[in-house]
Amino acid sequence: ETYIKIKGKWSYLYRAIDAEGHILDIWLRKQRDNHSAYAFIKRLIKQFGKPQKVITDQAPSTKVAMAKVIKAFKLKPDCHCTSKYLNNLIEQDHRHIKVRKTRYQSINTAKNTLKGIECIYALYKKNRKSLQIYGFSPCHEISIMLAS
Repeated sequence: ETYIKIKGKWSYLYRAIDAEGHILDIWLRKQRDNHSAYAFIKRLIKQFGKPQKVITDQAPSTKVAMAKVIKAFKLKPDCHCTSKYLNNLIEQDHRHIKVRKTRYQSINTAKNTLKGIECIYALYKKNRKSLQIYGFSPCHEISIMLAS
């Protein structure tokens, strides 16, 4: 997860990517706690199935959430890794969001803007336009945004 400012208060953007760096899902929350982290990971597992390996930062909330997920979904205990260096792929992927110094006035504005940024960024990634195996399709998201 990373953080952004909305109306002067910090909000947290949870992002999940696969091993190739393709965006699986994004979720904007007002709080960074184990309930938010657990709900996001649970949402990913329901959408994509059980993961072989989950790499996160060393935040206490994420560790607690992963312990609950491992118990609830009967995952292997060694599927969660908190290595500082293995986490670099997602940290580098946060760059295009952190570079933006925009201050958002509402959570809806931030959510829509960030989803648009993610869609455009995903289009530049290799073979992303043709992939249909993931839930996050940039072409589908752009067509939804244009329709509204």
